[in-house]
Amino acid sequence: MQCVRIKKSIFKKIKKPKPKSRKYQNGLTLIIAGSKQYHGSLVFSAITASRLVDIVFVCTSKENIPLIKRIGPAMIVSPLSKAMERAKESDSILVGPGLEQNMANKRMVAKILKKFSKTPTVIDAGGLRLIKPNQVHSNCCLTPHSNEFKALFKEKMSAQSVLKNAKKFGCIIAGKGPIDFISNGKKLYCNYTGNQGMTKGGTGDTLAGLVAGFAAKNHLLESALAAAYLNGCAGDELYKKNGQMYNAKDLMNMLPSCFKNLV
Repeated sequence: MQCVRIKKSIFKKIKKPKPKSRKYQNGLTLIIAGSKQYHGSLVFSAITASRLVDIVFVCTSKENIPLIKRIGPAMIVSPLSKAMERAKESDSILVGPGLEQNMANKRMVAKILKKFSKTPTVIDAGGLRLIKPNQVHSNCCLTPHSNEFKALFKEKMSAQSVLKNAKKFGCIIAGKGPIDFISNGKKLYCNYTGNQGMTKGGTGDTLAGLVAGFAAKNHLLESALAAAYLNGCAGDELYKKNGQMYNAKDLMNMLPSCFKNLV
């Protein structure tokens, strides 16, 4: 089984805003995330996406609305009940970081997947526990770590199982680990950027924000490949400076300079 190594040349395929482009021409991303218990996941994914697209819509629990309005004043923030409405306006959707496990959210995610099957949709973290594999569509990218993968697909995550399940369910899977395995069911890609400092909470949320942000104006597979490479690249830069003593906030803040050096 051949695994194609992801290289920085992937960024030649990533679209750049045109010099004379205007607001709303470079992407609108909807992030459905957060809960009373979890707010950090939402923060990391939303701020990361906001660095790539013109507008970030956030639909979250009522407890998180004042927080996001304060730290992301350019974001358009609404309660979870407005998710379907915001999805109509969006070029890409991210579902899941910190999202509560309950029936209302399960029904909402099912509706999003069914009604907006043409919109690139990233499903991460809590969102992965609200779905069954047969609910996904060809414009879905799932971003599980090993435990989430096993819970969803009932088998251990490996290069072979990522490829197999991406093919079986007709989606993209970006499995996170010491080596990231990414597949669209046709080819298998391996990402070797990143290091042990990225086991800390929140680093996967920056990845999800990157995939969703890129996907607003790029092909979903290329978005996943570029996001994995960039996220790990930022981690590697931090490791050079500080060893493994860095966190998700440091990673998020390192992304812009790494991106500048890659495009």
